[in-house]
Amino acid sequence: MARLIPLILIALAIWFWLRARKKTAAYMASYEDPAPRGRDGDERREPRSPAA
Repeated sequence: MARLIPLILIALAIWFWLRARKKTAAYMASYEDPAPRGRDGDERREPRSPAA
């Protein structure tokens, strides 16, 4: 039992870390999404013209 408790704590720490990484990745993906989050949801920005 004494060996089991640290393993459970380590497993929980890894699980929470992976969950936080997944949520952070989802947040960053939504932040970098070029589509604005307007009321309609159909609005899209025009792509920038390439620099000359």
